[in-house]
Amino acid sequence: MSTSEPPSKIQLSRVPIGEDTSLILEAVPESIFLLDRDNRMLFLNPAAQQLVGRTRDVIGLGFHDLIGCLTSSEDETRQCPLSRMAGTGELVVIPSHFWTREDGTQFELSLSFWPRTYQGVPAGGVVVARDLTDAMEIQRDVQRAARLAEDAPNPIVEFDATGAMLYANTGMLSLMGQCGLLEAGIEVMFPANLSTMLHECLETDSSLSRIEHVVADRVIAWSFFPLRSLELVRAYGLDITSDVALRRAKEAAEESARAKGIFLATMSHELRTPMNGVLGCTQLLKDTSLTDQQRELIETMHRSAEALLTLVNDILDFSKIEAGKMTLEVADVNLRTLIGDVTTLVAELASKKKLAISVKIDSDVPEVFRGDPIRLRQILFNLVGNAIKFTQHGGVTVAVSLKPPPSEQSEVVVLEWSVQDTGIGLTPEQQAQLFKAYAQAEASTARRFGGTGLGLMICRQLVELMGGVIMVESMFSKGSTFRYTTNLLPAIHREVAASPIRVDQQGAREQVTQLRVLVADDNEINQVVACKFLQKLGCQVEVARTGREAVEAISRTTYDIVLMDCEMPEMDGYDAAREVRRCEEGTSKHLPIIALTGHTSEEDAQKCRQAGMDRVVTKPVTLAVLRTNLQELARNADS
Repeated sequence: MSTSEPPSKIQLSRVPIGEDTSLILEAVPESIFLLDRDNRMLFLNPAAQQLVGRTRDVIGLGFHDLIGCLTSSEDETRQCPLSRMAGTGELVVIPSHFWTREDGTQFELSLSFWPRTYQGVPAGGVVVARDLTDAMEIQRDVQRAARLAEDAPNPIVEFDATGAMLYANTGMLSLMGQCGLLEAGIEVMFPANLSTMLHECLETDSSLSRIEHVVADRVIAWSFFPLRSLELVRAYGLDITSDVALRRAKEAAEESARAKGIFLATMSHELRTPMNGVLGCTQLLKDTSLTDQQRELIETMHRSAEALLTLVNDILDFSKIEAGKMTLEVADVNLRTLIGDVTTLVAELASKKKLAISVKIDSDVPEVFRGDPIRLRQILFNLVGNAIKFTQHGGVTVAVSLKPPPSEQSEVVVLEWSVQDTGIGLTPEQQAQLFKAYAQAEASTARRFGGTGLGLMICRQLVELMGGVIMVESMFSKGSTFRYTTNLLPAIHREVAASPIRVDQQGAREQVTQLRVLVADDNEINQVVACKFLQKLGCQVEVARTGREAVEAISRTTYDIVLMDCEMPEMDGYDAAREVRRCEEGTSKHLPIIALTGHTSEEDAQKCRQAGMDRVVTKPVTLAVLRTNLQELARNADS
């Protein structure tokens, strides 16, 4: 170039450029490099300077040394695009070239090499570089997103506002093929009201989730998402066939469990009703004049009925445990009274076998605590009963000691109970199976000693519900010791407002006089037993055979107490009690009602209380239980 340039030229990057050209070069976003015949850089516009680095001086540096733009030809030889440009005098374009700047930044560039001539003579070239980095990354993101939909194993479909299908991915086509519906059309894969759902999605701009549709042998859950700005709806499908099968199996199992629960509750009621007659009649017969042979037969009958009642109770408890419905109550428990009750119950059996029963309670064991007295008594009674059953000589020892509570639960009262016997003992193999359902020491045990094999399993479950553990130490033919712990709560000390009711032998014989009692029961045997018990206690008795008869009798006669059976025709005991309480509204009257039921669950007891009944007595009814309830209700009425 000439060194004498006209005044209209300005000096930029050591190369004289016209002002208009300079403005254009500064404005364009592409990077422009001006090269001499040796491919050294003479000029860079601002975009090019920004590309190579603002502070980096590359004037005079070879373009190859900066960009490294050699390419491979068809014969795998390395070619220079500048040489090709100079040789052919034509434009050479490299659509994509990856370049790493000196500071490590990576770029994807599109390079165009333009030949320069001066007065018809080659004078170098101009390289226009376009930075494709961001655009290509966006394009790749779009492609990846498109591939995600296309490669997704689940079906994806897009619809326009008219309901026409615009797109279906490979997963959708694959599903249709598996269902054998490729020829049937896309509509069969969706619910019949598809157009309504699509319209609703776009109108409300809200999605619809997990719309289940059965097609062939599959269940597809469709979720619809509106793309409001595009007036499209995208549907995502999920094959939930296996999930639905599991759900239906679960529902069937739950229904089976409910049916089983209803069956057991019904059987409990139906078994307890005749047992109420058997045990009631034998108890009444025992108080009559009998020969020795008759008394022996009556006592045998009574023990057989009690054994049957124990069997029913064990089966019901086992079913509760299986269903996860076994729960614990919380009430005050007197330890020595509880143990005394158990030893009194088994005293006759132990006496017949000439076995001694001893009790050892450490001095630091609290007298009273809070827990479930019924279940605590059940565990101890079961273990002591087993000990007596499997012991022929010697005796049984019940011991209770206090253990330190867990550090994080300082208020918990941890008691260790043990029941030791001098009986037949157990082998290690027998001990390993002892706490499992239906397990007894050997196959002949049930024939020799009786029992269902459920008792110890129920004890283990109850102990674990109380936060404890149960174990056995035994030597064959030397005896066994069952140890278990229970986590209980400390007693709440209350002011004693009145002396507790004492039930001693004299009180047990006390009659309940001056009471007029209505017995509402449709079962004639239960009527006879209840009437005989009440007459024995000195009460005046009348009978109603249905709930409706009971309500009518109460409306015209004044009674002191009602014994209400829960299951009766026409109107059951629950409805009858509710009707009595409805009639009492707005008055000061409150007729005490004792529920008589063959159901034993807490839910059934709660149902009785919600109906307005004051007490719940489970069949079979005993004279002592009936006497106690009548006495307490009579005292409450007088106070």
